[in-house]
Amino acid sequence: MRKPLVLLLFLSFVITGLAQRSSLAPNIKKLQGDTIVWRKDSLLTKDDFKAKPHQGGPMGYTVSSIFFYTNENNGQLVFEVEALFLKSKSYIVQYSEYVLKHEQLHFNITELYARKLRKMIADKDFKKVSNMNQVIQNMYNKVEQEWERTEQKYDDETNHGLNAARQQEWSDNIKSQLDALDAYSNTEVNIVK
Repeated sequence: MRKPLVLLLFLSFVITGLAQRSSLAPNIKKLQGDTIVWRKDSLLTKDDFKAKPHQGGPMGYTVSSIFFYTNENNGQLVFEVEALFLKSKSYIVQYSEYVLKHEQLHFNITELYARKLRKMIADKDFKKVSNMNQVIQNMYNKVEQEWERTEQKYDDETNHGLNAARQQEWSDNIKSQLDALDAYSNTEVNIVK
């Protein structure tokens, strides 16, 4: 099972990059010890699940998020879009490789939608946009809604991972989609204002 946590930290474009970094630093430091940034070759382990299981809850519970913030660098706006796993909010009741793989796929789905957002940002010509904040917010809202539906569909169709055949189909499908968006695996997206 997966619960999304939306962490959209969208800073004003008027503030300088240095001010953005200094105001963001305490939040990032706090998150660093409790989060894992999605990486292709870095899989979750049972020790990453730190939350206390809920009575009567599912065998596993993943809280992931798309963390988004901006910086300015030499006249370019740099968007940082990361898929994060939150250790203190995620749990596994009784460890098994199968449950762990189901929860890993929830995290992979979060990365898939982070890539979709990166692609939307990279494909947009912002030189013709008068309200960049609104355009980015709309992009994020669209991706978030699709991400939520996909996560629910994944749990429904796999019966929270209990249907092995459907679980494998989902695993293959998400891997294929991640591969198709490999060009957007870098967490940074640079645009010219």
